[in-house]
Amino acid sequence: MNLMNSTKTTKTTPCEICNIDPKSHSFKIIPCNNPNITLYYSCPCEATRYFDSQGVINHFKLYLEQNNNQPWAYILDCKGFILGHSTKINTSFEIVSMITNKYGKSLKKVWIINYTWKIKLFLSALLATLTKELKSIIETSDKTLEQIQEMTSYE
Repeated sequence: MNLMNSTKTTKTTPCEICNIDPKSHSFKIIPCNNPNITLYYSCPCEATRYFDSQGVINHFKLYLEQNNNQPWAYILDCKGFILGHSTKINTSFEIVSMITNKYGKSLKKVWIINYTWKIKLFLSALLATLTKELKSIIETSDKTLEQIQEMTSYE
């Protein structure tokens, strides 16, 4: 089943920038087989405005506020990550801080896919700032995006 092309996705987003250019930011809701979870996906290297730190942070905030603290899971796809992307580490720190302080209790699972040594260097700094609870739900995974979408349990 190809869930990426499912009719569950919406054409408009809470982000005004993405309503004009849908590829501006990469954090979005994608379909999944678990009706009790909102599944988010991002591949920062595919975002055309990854350099717009405040826009990226606002984008995450808009989506997570819209979720209203309901259970959610997140797939971080590191496909295409190069060391140059690590210059935006402050943006990542701000997003991690926001999630930890405001949305972490409802976050059930994080998968990091297409994980390479380059992303390991970048993520080691971020992981050091996480609570033990958040670290326990992060998994570097060999699963494909489609395999994760088809899962029915994210525990």
